[in-house]
Amino acid sequence: MKFVGVILCGVLLFPLHVQSKVKKDTIYTTDDDRIIITYDITHSAGQTTIRFTGQQKKLGKINSKYKNLSKVAVMFFDRTGNYSGDVSVTNMIPEAFMTPEGVQYQKSADGFYLIQSEPKLSFTVKSDADIQIPIYLAYKPKKGKYVLFSKSQDLRIHLGTKKSAGYTKAAPQIVQQTITSTMETESDNTVEIKVLESVNAAKSLISETTELPFSDNLLDEINYLRQKRREITDNSLLSEITDVLDRYESKKRTLEEKSTAEQIALQQAEELRAKKEAQAIKAQNDSIAAAQQSAAEKEKKRNFWMIIGGIVFAILAFIGNQVFQGIRNKRNQMQMMNMQQNIADRAEAEAKRRARNSIRTQRNRIINEARQKTSDAIRRNGTLNVNGKSKKASI
Repeated sequence: MKFVGVILCGVLLFPLHVQSKVKKDTIYTTDDDRIIITYDITHSAGQTTIRFTGQQKKLGKINSKYKNLSKVAVMFFDRTGNYSGDVSVTNMIPEAFMTPEGVQYQKSADGFYLIQSEPKLSFTVKSDADIQIPIYLAYKPKKGKYVLFSKSQDLRIHLGTKKSAGYTKAAPQIVQQTITSTMETESDNTVEIKVLESVNAAKSLISETTELPFSDNLLDEINYLRQKRREITDNSLLSEITDVLDRYESKKRTLEEKSTAEQIALQQAEELRAKKEAQAIKAQNDSIAAAQQSAAEKEKKRNFWMIIGGIVFAILAFIGNQVFQGIRNKRNQMQMMNMQQNIADRAEAEAKRRARNSIRTQRNRIINEARQKTSDAIRRNGTLNVNGKSKKASI
């Protein structure tokens, strides 16, 4: 009863009206992906603070190609474009959430929020209002690169509470709720059981983890324990939670160092491989250059001997042409001489023929003349004296 009285006095003397609750909403994307978002919403006088504490996701058949969920980010935007640094968002044009009338909000420097980073948003609320936040799933191929592949239905969060009639009525109601909550905490160990289960699960997941990044289940358990560490007052539970968080940080440092060493070794191996490849390429290029130089020298020698051969062939061709021309001229001369000899022979034969013809003609003429004379004499005398005897001649 003394403890309840202290709480009652504290609440009565506390000047502000503060309400805080943890909510877990399940939303679905257009590709039938399921997203479970856990957030802590705190209402105070004219101020509402939303702190996201965890997320779980299960991709549908359409996006099942993204096997490594650690590279799948759950994010939302408070502006479109002009993101900080070298951040790029591709594949989809995101839609930024809008603040309703009567709500003021200081936009972020980055232009977007990753729920895995447990972002915290503060709103100045002048009237009862709701905010609708479009949630996106994005694939992270490398740092600063986000490829949006799915959009969910809007996450609706109530920012303000309706104003009450006055402070005097609200204060007893809050006191009554506080007392009830305290009594339930003292009489129920459900939270303690859940915390211990989360501790055991986190220890098991930490021992099973051999490389970064951590699994979503482990991150969810760590976020849950961090949240409960701010709420729980039991020293034994706080000791267990602190031990798990220390193990988590130690394992994280060890894996980061291991990853750094592996990256250094991989970089050295890559540099050695690149050096060997460069040497092999250089040797290949040198071999190709030597082969090209040898081929060029052979080509040069071949061209030289081809020129020499061409000159020799031209000389031999000229000499051969002269010889052939001399032989042809000689043959032509012989043919001319033979033609001249033939002409002379034919002329001589013609002369001999004409001489023979002339002699024959002369002889025939003489014979004919003798015959003519004899015939004339016979005609005149009528007889012919042959061997001392006179015979009558007749023609």
